[in-house]
Amino acid sequence: MTVKNNTYKEPRICECGYKTILFSSWSRHKKGCRLVTMKQSEAANELNALKARIEEKDARINQMEVQIAAKDKQIDELIKRPRTTVNNTTNNKYVVEQQINVFGKESIDHITPAQIRALLADPVNAVPQFIKLKHRRAPGGVNNNVRIPNQKRAIYQVVVQGEDGEKQWESQAKGDVLEQLYDDNSGELEAEADEDTREGLRFLDHQDKVKESASGTDGGRRYKEQLDKIHCIVVNSTC
Repeated sequence: MTVKNNTYKEPRICECGYKTILFSSWSRHKKGCRLVTMKQSEAANELNALKARIEEKDARINQMEVQIAAKDKQIDELIKRPRTTVNNTTNNKYVVEQQINVFGKESIDHITPAQIRALLADPVNAVPQFIKLKHRRAPGGVNNNVRIPNQKRAIYQVVVQGEDGEKQWESQAKGDVLEQLYDDNSGELEAEADEDTREGLRFLDHQDKVKESASGTDGGRRYKEQLDKIHCIVVNSTC
């Protein structure tokens, strides 16, 4: 009669320290050992987390594929769109109503001597407010010849005479336009100021200080303040 062997040749040792050579004991221990169960649970959690990451990545890939398909569709539509439509859109950005005066050649017939005297009495604001009167208060908008197409960029646009004789918008550096606005308009006011009057003398004295500031005196503070005020007028006529 053959006796069935129910033992291992060598003892089985669990990570928890349990030791046995019996088949049945080892089998029961593996099913009930907390350490083994915990490791199996951790392995299952890691597997589930891996599956979740894979699913999330697949979802992102699908979303990107949808976005790419939408962009491809937009590109196809732009390619198929008639060229005349694109050209009209581009040209409209530069179309200028021909009654608008070229930048630097504005009309001032609508400004009265009384208004000029009132401006000279307030030297700090005289030049910016003169620019506001000239460019924003002219009848029919004939002096609306300077604008800011994008406030995030240091670029202005001014009306110039094109080579074909038609007026058009031209992009210029913000600093250059502001300096021209100050120089041209302060010069006009200086020509109107009478140093024999109190307001005229105060205005001319203030202008001397601004010119010194433009040359570097006071770190350019007064001059910069004037340019900032003019920029405010260009951005918003209520400044």
